[in-house]
Formats: sequence, structure tokens, C-alpha cells
Amino acid sequence: MHVEAKGAFEEIESASAEERGDLWDKLEPQLALHEDLEERFVYDPVSRDADGRDAVLAAWEEEHEAQVAEAESVMAAIDALEPTDDAWLSQVTALHQTLEGHIAHEENDIWPRIRDVWGVGRLEEVGEAMDRAKQAAKA
Repeated sequence: MHVEAKGAFEEIESASAEERGDLWDKLEPQLALHEDLEERFVYDPVSRDADGRDAVLAAWEEEHEAQVAEAESVMAAIDALEPTDDAWLSQVTALHQTLEGHIAHEENDIWPRIRDVWGVGRLEEVGEAMDRAKQAAKA
């Protein structure tokens, strides 16, 4: 999902002013779905499982929620502007940069810790459950 989001942001940023809004209308619900799936399937459960075993993971859910609140604030600002305005594109670019940092932190710091707590088998189970939930949400 991270790769898809990165590509979608790049497409928006390089699109014409007239195309941006439609592309954002496709991306925004995908971002919300991604957040929901991460919380339900990964961060809520792993914060409980990691309690006492990994202080960073035990605290990650709260940090993640703060980052999500920040992203949602920027998304609200995007929705309040016209996609043809330069300010709209600036907000999208800011959100893209924020999410790039978030993704890098997840992939480089958080996921290896989750792998250590859960193991590969549990990660695969959760990944499959997330894929099923994602497909159901899209249907």
C-alpha cells in the first residue's frame, strides 16, 4: 500500500491542475482505508503484544495516532481548497512529504520490531487478513 500511495502522490503532483482533483478523490479514501487497516490489524494488537517486550512498539500506537491526526488535519485543509489553486498543491506536497517520513520510519524502525515480536508466521497471517479486508472494502 505504501508503494501505491507514493505513486499516487507523484501522479497528482505531476498532473495538470484540472486532473488533480479526480486523482485526489481516488487517493484520499485509500489513505483512510490504509490507516484503518493498520490500526485494526497491526498497531492495536502489536502494542498489546509488545507491552513489556519492546517499549518503542508499546508506545508506537500513541505516536502513530498523533501522526495520523496531523495527516488528517492537512487532508482537511486540502479538501477546503480548490485543486486548481497553488495552495492546494502545496498542501498535497506537504502531506506527501509528511507521509514519506512516516513510511520510512515504519519500514526502517517499526516493522523490524514488529517482526521480532510477532515472527514471520504471524506477520504473514496479518498481511493476509489485511489483504482480505482491503478487498472487501473495495467491493
